Amino acid sequence: MTHIAQISVWHAVLSGALLAIGIAAPPGPVIAIMANASMRGRVKESLMTACGAISGDVIWLALAIIGAVTFLNHRPHVVGMLGLAGALLLLWMAWSTWRGARAGMHGSTAPGSWKIGFFTVLTSPFSLAWWLANGTLLYTVWGWPGIAAFFVTGSLYAVCFTYVFCWVGKRAVSAIVWVAYVSVVVLAGFGLYVGWTSLHLLRG
Repeated sequence: MTHIAQISVWHAVLSGALLAIGIAAPPGPVIAIMANASMRGRVKESLMTACGAISGDVIWLALAIIGAVTFLNHRPHVVGMLGLAGALLLLWMAWSTWRGARAGMHGSTAPGSWKIGFFTVLTSPFSLAWWLANGTLLYTVWGWPGIAAFFVTGSLYAVCFTYVFCWVGKRAVSAIVWVAYVSVVVLAGFGLYVGWTSLHLLRG
């Protein structure tokens, strides 16, 4: 078996931090929920959604380390069922966000909570695929310093993102509804794509 050497602690920390930013920055369903909540002044809701998503990633990391992710990878029907549940969750969030956008700034019922963030990540086939491809290798190469930097940086990014969007929301009320409508498109798009991918796995 080929030996994989760990890199230095500072190299691992820097790598973990940069990767966390690279993953967190692109728009996705969790970011869409956080943006919609934080621009409406619901800081706690946004942060709890981020905490749920990070908790989901911790679960995937743990499963990757003990080999359970590889076990799931050989059972596409199980992954497909998880993906369908995730697709329905995303479509429900898109519908709720759309209702909130139509109601305006003060009438929003757009969801956001620890459970939403957690189950969005935990039921995503894309999270499974990412941790399957990277989880064990990153843990082996980085060790705990790099893994810790990855999650700490992701958490700090979520806090900064939330407060920046909250600050923008207070100064651009008209932008809040537009962010909500963009969130609808992002959530619905991810929901449909996850659903299509999951059906493909179930048929395979």
